[in-house]
Amino acid sequence: MSSILNGGRFSPEGSRVPTSLLPSAIRYEAARAVVFNDWEDHANAEECLRLKLYYQRRAMQECLDPGPT
Repeated sequence: MSSILNGGRFSPEGSRVPTSLLPSAIRYEAARAVVFNDWEDHANAEECLRLKLYYQRRAMQECLDPGPT
């Protein structure tokens, strides 16, 4: 997606996407899942859908979190 996503190799999965890019990451993973399903690569499609769900949850959580007060 972007050079911004290049975290360290020990970064937790899904943490490399900044909040501002979450909507793009959700669309990107959904599109990848469709392509992998068309190629009948169901393992990678499931991984994309799992990441998409993770990003959606993170987006909801960050929208609801009022931040430091």
